[in-house]
Amino acid sequence: MNTPIPLADAPCADFHLSSYLKVFRNRKIKLQRRWFRGAAKSIHTNVGNVTHLKENNELNFGLIIGRAEKQSKLLLADVQAHLGHNERYIKDFGMQMQYGSWADGAFETNDNKFFMALGLNQPFRGLRKGADRPDFASMDDLEDREAAKNKELTAKKVEKITGDLGKAGHKDRFRQIMPNNYIVKDGIVDGWAKKNKDSKNFEIETINLCDADFNPSWQQRYTSEECMEIVEDSDYYTSQREDFNTPIEEGKQFKEKEIRFKKVHGNKHWDCLVEFWDLSFTEGGDYKAGVVLGFENGKAHVLELFYRQCESSVAMDKHFQWQGKYNARGMAINSYYDATASQKAVHDPNWLIACERNGGSGIPLPDHATGDKHERIVATLKTMFFNRLLTFDERLRDSEDMEQGIIHILAFEKKCSSPDDLLDALECAVRKGRLLFGAEISSDTSKRKPIIRIRTRGGF
Repeated sequence: MNTPIPLADAPCADFHLSSYLKVFRNRKIKLQRRWFRGAAKSIHTNVGNVTHLKENNELNFGLIIGRAEKQSKLLLADVQAHLGHNERYIKDFGMQMQYGSWADGAFETNDNKFFMALGLNQPFRGLRKGADRPDFASMDDLEDREAAKNKELTAKKVEKITGDLGKAGHKDRFRQIMPNNYIVKDGIVDGWAKKNKDSKNFEIETINLCDADFNPSWQQRYTSEECMEIVEDSDYYTSQREDFNTPIEEGKQFKEKEIRFKKVHGNKHWDCLVEFWDLSFTEGGDYKAGVVLGFENGKAHVLELFYRQCESSVAMDKHFQWQGKYNARGMAINSYYDATASQKAVHDPNWLIACERNGGSGIPLPDHATGDKHERIVATLKTMFFNRLLTFDERLRDSEDMEQGIIHILAFEKKCSSPDDLLDALECAVRKGRLLFGAEISSDTSKRKPIIRIRTRGGF
């Protein structure tokens, strides 16, 4: 601000300063800056932080990584412009430009600090400049909502930045920063966070545009009125992603607003309890899904939910935990699992082993629905969601199983590649509960009247 090449149009926010202090003090930090759109993520990470580290001898080899080579060069050009042409910087720290080594995409300064731009699709192995390996890496704006739909490719990208890049750094000093607001689930941002969750150097910073009362997080730049205008000028889903780091999708068949949560008493009496498991027998199915539904007056409430990538034995153990929990309350669960006759022959022995391992008294019954899966799910669940006949227990709201389930519920459509194991389990449980115990919605039994008529026989 107020320089020949201004970095920003407002003074720094408090979170800008506190965030950089973490970076400066921890030489091996792995930091995700999930800052809202317009929070100056790139300029602070790639210019402000980089130049301060450089002048404090905390950076010898800086990497700027973008989605592709073109984007990475544009990001590097910001710091290159300041080092080469910012008069105040040059006056304070001397001429930075080293003639003959000031190329597009890679350059070296007069004090032998080296900078390079790389696209995510370029190789990271073997990076070094003389004796120096990278000691700073900015992974800037790598996320793409469309690309995140390709789970296999996303997993490869995450593996590349945690493996190839993560192991390419200097052994004593390697600061890694990922400035990217949280716009999509199960993408690179989520993947990098999951890979590093057990590292003592890993941290996530989430900074939203404003709070619920439109008080801005960057008060030096935004007013409450401006925040309100920004939010109201965007559609709900876009604003949630870009301004509030809440990556929700509108959904094709099922909408986010139709997924409702409700708090119920733990000892509530239900007309019946139905449990159903989909253990992903088909090739490529890698999610194990299980639900326990409580039925009352034709409405279904999801009391328990299991949705994970795991071995079948883990899911089976969870079944017996649920059985023990509700049996202790004097409740019995009608339990089923999806299996054809041939699948039953394979998996019944595993159920019996799990039963013995957990001290159970019985195993779920096999049940296989016929017909088109997509048509069944839509026919059964669309009306249930829309008419508020299917709710989820409030306890499940923030669980990893529920969060993953919502992603796949909203992604569901005809011939979708996203897993549908949870929806299949829900549909089977709802249909089974209706079949066994009816679908009467009215709770006012006083108005029900028997129908009495003369029995007739057709044909004569």
